[in-house]
Amino acid sequence: MAHAKDKYYWAQLRAALTAGQWSSPSPGTARNNGSPLSWFHVLRKFNKHCKGFQDVAEVASQTQALFLLLGADTEDVDKLGLENDDELVLGDECLLPLERIEEARGGYEILRSLDSKNFDSLQHALALYAYALGQFSECLSYLLKVPKLLEAQSHIPPSFTTRSDNSALQIPGSITETSSSWTGSFVSADSSGSTADIKDGRAWAIIESIRSTCLQGMCCEKLSQPKKAIQAYSSALPLLSSIESEIPRTLAATHSSFASFDNYRELWRWTERLMFRTISLLSWFCCLDENDGLIWTMFTHYHACSAHWPATFRTGHRSRVAVLHLRALIIRYQTPSAAATPNSSLQSAKPPQWINTARSVIYEYRTILGTCTTFPKAGERNVKVEDFVDLCVAVWETNGAMSDRVRWVLDMLWWATRLTFNSYRIYRHMTRLLSISGDAELAKRTLRLYVQVVSKAREAGVDNDFDTDRHWVETLINGARMLCRLTISRQDGIDDAKEAGDMIERAKTRLDEDDKEMVAKVALADGGRALAAYLKSVATYPTPAAHHQLAIALSLPGSSQNVDEAIVSARAAVEDDADEIRHWHLLGLLLSANGEWEKAAGVLEVGADLDESKQDAESFARIDAENAANDIAVKAPMANGIQAKDFESDHQDAQVNGHSMLPAAHLPPNDADGPMSEHKRLLDPHATTIPPSATLLRPLPDHPLPSSCDAFNYALQLRMTQMALAEHIEGPEGAEGRWVDVFGWVAECKGSPSTSGSMTETQPRSSMDTGTGARTTQTSSVLHQPSQDPLNEKGPSADHHGSLGLSLGQQDPASSELPPITVTPATPAEPHRHFPLSMDEKESLKGRRSSSADGTGRKVQQMLKARVHKGQERISTISRKLGHGVVRNGYLKRTSSAPDFHAVLQNHNYQASSIHSRRRLRSLIRHNAAAAPIESPPAPPPPLPPVPEETPTLHATKDDKLISDLWAMSSATFRRLGKTEQAKGAIQEAEVKDSENPAVWVQLGLYYMTLDRNREALEAFQKALFISPDDIAASVHLCRIHLSTKSSTDPVDSDKVDLVAGILGHVTRGPGWDVPEAWYYLAKAYGLQGRKDKERESLATALTLSDRRSIRDIGRAVGWCL
Repeated sequence: MAHAKDKYYWAQLRAALTAGQWSSPSPGTARNNGSPLSWFHVLRKFNKHCKGFQDVAEVASQTQALFLLLGADTEDVDKLGLENDDELVLGDECLLPLERIEEARGGYEILRSLDSKNFDSLQHALALYAYALGQFSECLSYLLKVPKLLEAQSHIPPSFTTRSDNSALQIPGSITETSSSWTGSFVSADSSGSTADIKDGRAWAIIESIRSTCLQGMCCEKLSQPKKAIQAYSSALPLLSSIESEIPRTLAATHSSFASFDNYRELWRWTERLMFRTISLLSWFCCLDENDGLIWTMFTHYHACSAHWPATFRTGHRSRVAVLHLRALIIRYQTPSAAATPNSSLQSAKPPQWINTARSVIYEYRTILGTCTTFPKAGERNVKVEDFVDLCVAVWETNGAMSDRVRWVLDMLWWATRLTFNSYRIYRHMTRLLSISGDAELAKRTLRLYVQVVSKAREAGVDNDFDTDRHWVETLINGARMLCRLTISRQDGIDDAKEAGDMIERAKTRLDEDDKEMVAKVALADGGRALAAYLKSVATYPTPAAHHQLAIALSLPGSSQNVDEAIVSARAAVEDDADEIRHWHLLGLLLSANGEWEKAAGVLEVGADLDESKQDAESFARIDAENAANDIAVKAPMANGIQAKDFESDHQDAQVNGHSMLPAAHLPPNDADGPMSEHKRLLDPHATTIPPSATLLRPLPDHPLPSSCDAFNYALQLRMTQMALAEHIEGPEGAEGRWVDVFGWVAECKGSPSTSGSMTETQPRSSMDTGTGARTTQTSSVLHQPSQDPLNEKGPSADHHGSLGLSLGQQDPASSELPPITVTPATPAEPHRHFPLSMDEKESLKGRRSSSADGTGRKVQQMLKARVHKGQERISTISRKLGHGVVRNGYLKRTSSAPDFHAVLQNHNYQASSIHSRRRLRSLIRHNAAAAPIESPPAPPPPLPPVPEETPTLHATKDDKLISDLWAMSSATFRRLGKTEQAKGAIQEAEVKDSENPAVWVQLGLYYMTLDRNREALEAFQKALFISPDDIAASVHLCRIHLSTKSSTDPVDSDKVDLVAGILGHVTRGPGWDVPEAWYYLAKAYGLQGRKDKERESLATALTLSDRRSIRDIGRAVGWCL
């Protein structure tokens, strides 16, 4: 019985000390009835039942008395660090105020009077008293008397019956009753309130070791020896590792109580204090890479241990450590260049390892801020939450500022609105991030809120309550450019354009005219209204974006058009920012407009290689930050006056294709490699505060960095331009083989083009399989008709300056006098095709070759062969790459979900789709029967079962739309080759990916025109116009059918002529103002109406627009603004 009481009260005393319940009225309980015991009664019963250990009780009593004195002026010692929350100072922790020194000196003398022979706990206690009294040298001398200070196991006595020579304040007990090593399990299922390691003394041994190590470092601090202090603190690393591994997370995860904290409260107090002071000293006096990365080790230990702490524990210290940790990560992985790589999002969908650590710290810091901060009162601001927002955005920017990794930052911003009131800083960040994430409407609302809040605060004249002039100008200019992009992407964007103009005017009110960069940005944003603004931007502060926009403005038809100057400006954009694929794409398009086909092909090849080279992981490791500072114009090889690819160069060279490789800034950094900026200190040695996190933010870029989907779009659009150029130079038979490479590239990026995306051929499609209404999807402003644009039906020898590339079907050239704009036939069945070589030469009507009048640019002229049967091997190769089977003759197999366009003519039972309505199917059957009498028609098909309304509607993703455009473009090539079956299969694949793509229906209409089935073609074009009422290609080809006749002598119906004049008049006054084909057919309609003046005017406009026209529309291929 005595032994049981002896052991029980040893455990009670140890539990009270380990839990640090210094001011608790009942740190223990009685053994018999479980009644609460005060400190006095716990010590009394310990002395009563544990004979011979009065000195142990005395050390425990004096330790509790000292901590009561230290915490006398503090409401909660666990919130230590909150009192000087705005300052980064180590303070006078564990030092007694002057008025309490005399009271503590009595306890100090009592301990000194005890027998200290081989009593390690007494030495630990004396060292604590000496430090609290300000006697730092004496404190160090006491610690020197403790042998094996860090070996806590050595302090556990081997017997419970007698006092050992190396006794300490431990529970008596056999060593066999516990683990043979103190690194054994800290936690046992023995008791939830008094765990095994607490009972046997291991926990207190750890606390004494950690406390004494911390006191040793604190003494060195007071003696002005920071390096020695860091060395002393770092000696505790083995103890920290053991603590983390021995206390399980299961206790930390308990929601009802933090068992791993409550039972070890005193351990966590000293552990946190040691790590906090170490991190603070390292931030002041050491670089990030000094001491073998000691600061990173400390950050790791601090973050791991914090999992056991409640949110209210040491909020001040933890807030500072979290900020320092995130600042260190940003500095380590931030690059010298502020400009991020535009196409970096193409590289790796997997985030780097460090960002996971950063986000974990951020979430923990958010929890702490939710505990220690409150909603601000009137006239106040929650500065810590606003600084936290800046820190989150800085982490996101360091991670590449990718739009597809922005959601977690927006979550933090939304959370921050709960603890702030109309924070202009939060609205500023939200405007930018919402715009990047694609939520344009919400971005507009936050932009208006930002303008309103800052304007009102400035009017009120409240100091430091409104944004800086530079931030004001940057935010409004970026907002104006966002509104301009929305204007281009919408049909009813006039209100957005007006609001953008208002934002620009507001930005000018606080513009510093001496800040050339800001003046240039304002001029660049204002360039959408005047070409002179672009010129001013380039002259004031030239940037790649300004050169790019100026090149586009100079390329537009009109009095200010100057393609040569546009090429010069585009070349400057490429030289200044060689990693932006759209700069290369624009330069290639402008060169094609100038007739420089070989140069255009070389430039486009460089742009295509740009993203391919970045997919090589080895190239990332070879690049360092100095490439970003090098001038591309110096190092890039020059060819014919432009930065061109050296096709013979080694692709492994760091400087390839006339452009710099990716700067090291945007490699996916990790702990092993990546950009290191570690030869920097986190803080100035004399700093008393942490610099604002806003200093870590980068200047806003000229345009948002693309998401992975956008980067894929830009790269695919460039390859589509390459295909259009290849077909223009080599003819469709030459371009046919190149489709293998294009679809192979798509397969590498996105998987099989026919199976990637959200819609696959095994899924039911509302347009073809179910017969239900069409999906309601919006066509993106960027994803217009691909380069097979039916308005640009060029054959292999079509001179881009002299042909509008359209067909009226088979016509007799002598039947009527046409204007000097020759069009190509829509059907490849004709024995010959004639392509004009110069608009200024009348001989172009007969297909003769000629050169342009001014001789500028090289003209590639070839005649399309009458027969283009070159075998089906390449088609089979394409099919294999796409994962589709092919029949033996090389034709594409029809997908199970795509309809057979001829099945109804063969009396097959067929389910109507959006391409073939049931009513028109019956008319087609009757028409076919009248033309070729056969047996009586079969019975009508049985009625279709009702389609369940709950069937979810499938929406095409942006990638689906892109791949649908690609299939539609390939169908045009097959059709011009005369391979109608392959053309039909490509149309089916395009429809599978996105049935709401108007290009699919335009290609279907051209397919029917090839088969002389104008009725079906007409309905296909009408379907395209139903999807997109302003679709130019569908409008023009629809009007072609209305103006066509079976014979050149047959008159055109006057009603149809009036309809054509109305349709094309609307088109040319709107989105088709620069499309020469629309003006040409409008002129023909005017001629049939007898309006000769209008006819001549429209023809002149068509001729002007067709001159120096790029191989594809710049707005559709590149976009009108970055």
